[in-house]
Amino acid sequence: MIRYAGLLLILLTGIISCKGPMAEEESSPGRTGMDISGTDSLVVEQLIERSRSQYGQGGANLDITDSYLAEAEEIASKNDNVRQLARIYNLLGKRHRNRARYGEAMKYHQKALDYATKAGDKNLLANVYLQIGVVYRRIDDNPMALEMHIKALSLAEETKDTLLISSSINSIGNVNYNLDRFATSIEYFKRSLAMSRKSDNKLGLAINHNNLGESLLKLGEVDSALFHFFTSLDYNYQINSKVGQSICFNSIGGAYIEQGRPHKALEYLEKALHLNEDLGDLMQVAISYTKIGETYLDIGEQEQAESYLFKAIDLSKEIGTLFQIEQASRLLSELYENQGTNGKALDYFKMSAAYRDSIINEKNIHHLATQQAIFESERQRARIEELNQQTLKQKSMLDRQRFYLITVLILVVAVSFAIIMVIRQSQLRNRYKNVRHQQRLLRSQMNPHFIFNALSAIQVYILEHDIEKSSRFLTDFARLMRQVLRSSTHDYISLKEEAQILGYYLELQRLRFSESFEYTLHVDESLASDEVMVPPMLTQPFIENAIEHGIKPVDTDGLIEVKFRKDKSQMVVEVTDNGIGINASKKASEKEKGHESMAIKITRERLDMLRRDSGGKTDLVIMDKKQINPFDRGTVVKIVLPVVEMNSAKRKTASRDRKSVVRKKINVMG
Repeated sequence: MIRYAGLLLILLTGIISCKGPMAEEESSPGRTGMDISGTDSLVVEQLIERSRSQYGQGGANLDITDSYLAEAEEIASKNDNVRQLARIYNLLGKRHRNRARYGEAMKYHQKALDYATKAGDKNLLANVYLQIGVVYRRIDDNPMALEMHIKALSLAEETKDTLLISSSINSIGNVNYNLDRFATSIEYFKRSLAMSRKSDNKLGLAINHNNLGESLLKLGEVDSALFHFFTSLDYNYQINSKVGQSICFNSIGGAYIEQGRPHKALEYLEKALHLNEDLGDLMQVAISYTKIGETYLDIGEQEQAESYLFKAIDLSKEIGTLFQIEQASRLLSELYENQGTNGKALDYFKMSAAYRDSIINEKNIHHLATQQAIFESERQRARIEELNQQTLKQKSMLDRQRFYLITVLILVVAVSFAIIMVIRQSQLRNRYKNVRHQQRLLRSQMNPHFIFNALSAIQVYILEHDIEKSSRFLTDFARLMRQVLRSSTHDYISLKEEAQILGYYLELQRLRFSESFEYTLHVDESLASDEVMVPPMLTQPFIENAIEHGIKPVDTDGLIEVKFRKDKSQMVVEVTDNGIGINASKKASEKEKGHESMAIKITRERLDMLRRDSGGKTDLVIMDKKQINPFDRGTVVKIVLPVVEMNSAKRKTASRDRKSVVRKKINVMG
């Protein structure tokens, strides 16, 4: 792994410290009613900076939550300053991570993610995702690390924050380095370096020079690597970064080992170890132990080598870094082999092999699959070449036969193609008719089970002499049925009518389930609900699924949100709930899976037909909220429709009606 991960995190936690939108807003002198909270915010900023300064000078000897940071958290919580709380928890997560407390680190990063989401600050979110990605890198979960870093890069590009973009690109380079894609990692580091140089960001320059050196060292370019390491060290001295200096010392030591200069390497490796022990970064301490043990082994001081390698293994097991365990155990096997202690040498060799296998097992699977595909391709290519050679040898004898054969094949293909096209057109016409019939059936019939339950609920209210609820339920039920029957013969209805139908439906379901859930129904003001037309009952199946499969299995109060909003020339319909989520629902209710799939299939076909009719873009996305936020719960359904106005919808309907009349006349005349 690249040794500059720790230094990168200082950059990430400092990106929003002084120049973000919040700092500018709070320092504006002309705002009224903000004096007290503005003063508190400045106090919190100063406390965070003091905590950083003190912790950076001796992190291993200090509590993670020092008095400065504890006071900052208290003031920020009192003022409900979600941005500063997000920063504080992100910083705490980083400190836990650097002491290899990855579970605690994730807890604090999750708090930071919640507050950053509440603040709606994309820069904050990007920083949190970057920090979470670093935790995943530390535990060797590179796919999840890459996913987090890509999220951070996407958010940074949205806000056009060049510093954050540079950090995200650097992090993606780190993941490529971990996956042994050194040439690719160099390209990412060069891009990040160029951005740091353009903005005169010395911290970024220090980071990227060191990372470039590590990648070049892996490619065997030791002299070039040393140039980048010493350049990075110079920048770290300029910004007085002890973390950066320790990482550079380790890197320089590793380069001198590659050059065969072990005594020179020890000089730098021991400097790195002392700094890392003071800073409390256990990952870097484990790396220093391994490198020093390897160097002592090279110069023949086996007792010293054994001591440091045992320390490396013990600490690596404690923090769970497989790579360092594999490295240290391999070196111990070599040491005992040199001593002639073959039993111990074999034991540590087996230990090294086991950890190495666990690290590269997944990589080997992909590699084998790739090699197999290449082998199959080469074998097919060789077979084709062989057949071509045979064909060339017989060419003089088969020219006329081949000509006739090609002519016949062309005729057969042409005739077959024509027949297939005719059949295909017929199938498409029949499918078009079937989908329209299915649409009308779906629109004209409410769920019979729902209607039965609704009438049963009305009966219960009547028997209980609850006149108010039974009257309210019956009135809403009658309105819903009238609206459904009215819209069943139309391809489009107004957005206002669609919203009324959904409102009646939601209220009836709410009454039916004894008001066990709440709902909101919002139509964006930019959508003229009287003029904008939508396919009727398009959203109702997903609301039904949200209630039946999402909210109903949950004991706590549910919430369903239905939103209609405009996005440029498109309308986006969102149905969200806080139920068990679509993934859990599929596992828990396999019996209803077929019904739900049919509703989704018909909806997709309706959207496909709408796309062909209107020429606009349509889409249907259903996903579990855990795909967006691993700590959230529920389902999100997003339907994208073109904005169709009343006049255009009428023209399309009239055009289809005229075509229908013409077809009827032709049939009669025939």
